[in-house]
Amino acid sequence: MLRDKKIEKILASNQNNPAISEQLLKNCLKSIFDSRRTYGLFTSQFNADLYDNAVHSYAENVFGDRPAYGIVGIAKVIEDVEISQHNYLNDYIQRFFDKDFAKIHKDTQINPDFLPYMTARIDIQLVSNGGDFQIDSVSDEFAKVTKPKWFQRDDKVGYCIHSHSGKLEFLAKSDADGQIILWLRGMDQRYPEDKSKRIPYWIDYVNLAINDKILINKITPVWHDKFFKTVIDVKAGEKVKIKIEWLPHLSDI
Repeated sequence: MLRDKKIEKILASNQNNPAISEQLLKNCLKSIFDSRRTYGLFTSQFNADLYDNAVHSYAENVFGDRPAYGIVGIAKVIEDVEISQHNYLNDYIQRFFDKDFAKIHKDTQINPDFLPYMTARIDIQLVSNGGDFQIDSVSDEFAKVTKPKWFQRDDKVGYCIHSHSGKLEFLAKSDADGQIILWLRGMDQRYPEDKSKRIPYWIDYVNLAINDKILINKITPVWHDKFFKTVIDVKAGEKVKIKIEWLPHLSDI
């Protein structure tokens, strides 16, 4: 039997996300099979009757879900070939967010067990001589913006933002000179059997721009305890525009 040493190393590194349930995995694969993207990729190279036969097999339980998942695999290969022949990673990410993610977020009820795999956590804090700090606007209407007590001090004002939209733009404003500290993390989730330990849910940040200055433009994996941090000097009354994009953890770093 052939061994994939690269995969073995990843699995042994404890950086892999914890396994999701078999039923949730089946639901996700079925959603991918039902998507227009999979149908379009598959039928670009094969007869549509084959896809329709897989739909029938799944519905009537003739051969179960095997034909459907086979088509998903073939569509993925076709997509990988497309990507390998064109240098359009950003276009691919944009399609993923605009079509696949949009369907997951708006058309279906997201299983809570799946949220940690796709939710970005952004911590942002102003350090100044007693100045105030506001989040003026957030592009994701479903984002959760909180101002936890533990993040506030005499000289510090902080917010936590959670979003699973895949991209986020927001404006922050300080009314005093100081520094804004930004952390990109994954969710803070604990092991049920030991609440003192966090589960390493990894997120791949792919873009970060602050006032149009690009700080991240490649896959940057993080989780809650292994974060990306940057510091920005601000003047009183200055507005800071922050743009962020991310994917569920796909890299092998």
